[in-house]
Amino acid sequence: MSEQVFKIVYCSRNLIAGDDQARTAEIEHILESARRNNSKAGVTGALLYSSGFFAQALEGPRGEIEVIFERIQRDPRHGDVTVLESDYEPKRNFSAWSMAYVEPSAGAETDTVGAILQNVMADKAEASRVVDLLRDLVLQED
Repeated sequence: MSEQVFKIVYCSRNLIAGDDQARTAEIEHILESARRNNSKAGVTGALLYSSGFFAQALEGPRGEIEVIFERIQRDPRHGDVTVLESDYEPKRNFSAWSMAYVEPSAGAETDTVGAILQNVMADKAEASRVVDLLRDLVLQED
């Protein structure tokens, strides 16, 4: 029997103050902490930042995911946290990463990804697009 894993996918607006350098440093701090803590908790996932939006998929034990997501909802670096999907899945999408991170390169790719995230924030019906986008971008980076 395959592993049943709880998954939550959300988008949020970036509220990290400062310039690009400050934002990058803060995201690196977030990733360092997430990777350390997620490994201990059996949580995997991916984080995407583009055009002022975050998208993240978290997968693992439901209790651990709920604790992490509760912290995210209270985190002043996130605004308009919008749950796109929350359910059990038969397998992990990001099993190789305690927290993969992608930030599209500048130019058209950033504009396209940013537009997708902005649309998804407005219309939760496109939630599966975020998971596909995360998976595709993470695999490109790997």
